Amino acid sequence: MGDHSVEPTPGAYGVWYAYASGENPEINKKINDQLENGRAFDSPFMYELESMLNSAEEELADSTMEAGEQLSGKMDNVIELIASVTGDTNRFGKSMQGVSDALTSEISAADLGQVVETIVAATKQMETRSRELEEKLTESKSEVEELRGNLAKARSEALTDQLTGIANRKAFDEVLLSAVAEASQNGSDMCLAMADIDFFKKFNDSFGHQAGDQVLRLVGRCLSNNVKGQDTPARYGGEEFAMILPCTAIDDAIKLSNHIRETVKSRELVKKSTGQNLGRVTMSLGVAQFEMGDTPATMIARADAALYEAKEQGRNRVVAAGSAAAAAPAQASA
Repeated sequence: MGDHSVEPTPGAYGVWYAYASGENPEINKKINDQLENGRAFDSPFMYELESMLNSAEEELADSTMEAGEQLSGKMDNVIELIASVTGDTNRFGKSMQGVSDALTSEISAADLGQVVETIVAATKQMETRSRELEEKLTESKSEVEELRGNLAKARSEALTDQLTGIANRKAFDEVLLSAVAEASQNGSDMCLAMADIDFFKKFNDSFGHQAGDQVLRLVGRCLSNNVKGQDTPARYGGEEFAMILPCTAIDDAIKLSNHIRETVKSRELVKKSTGQNLGRVTMSLGVAQFEMGDTPATMIARADAALYEAKEQGRNRVVAAGSAAAAAPAQASA
């Protein structure tokens, strides 16, 4: 923000946080185009970006609120239906009680016929109301399931990094808190890996921000394609990623981290718009194993310290927290 003389307002901080996290691809595209064309980040342009950010947030909030209100309305309808049928059932019961009282050994044939007609009429009415209730409940069930799906979709979008398609920082925080709580309660293994793309700023400056986005998407795919179903890959922010690995011992976490590091390194990048060969990128990773008494903050701190150690040792390697030895041989960074 300082490099581009952006006034440090709350709205501007929101825009640049969205840019750094990559949570809004439209804002990233706007800013990248502005940077690549050397245009100023003046007040009108920043106002446009802030409006885009507010619009996206309002749209998500509105869609969630609308789905919630519709779901609440449908549940009210179902409750009204059940109350209505309960009333019909009570009336049917009273009618049958009256019939029972009328059935005595001294009843005449004519009166018996009237009683039978009353029973038949009341029974048909209950059959009709039951059928109507079944139809309306079936219809309401489908609508409620659709609305539940809309709510789930809205929540998923709120917890997904839009650029890479993996969990965003908010989802990471939620999952890590749950994973640490479970490991504390069960004494089970759990590891956290923090990862950073080596020399990412240099790559961005050399080839442009769209190529940088291509790298971020590549890393997101490599993470999601190589973790197990219970694991959570996430974009922690900017070019930093993370993996939450429940029920995973430290040796297995290091092995997985090295596999992902090698996978990323093996991918040769080509700029889609020009076909230009961009070479390869590498990653450094730090891994921390859960220790009794750990909190999310202490695990992140230890994994980050290991990541810093991997950078200090020459990058393109995995380092386990508390270990001075690299878990992968030193190599020159791409």
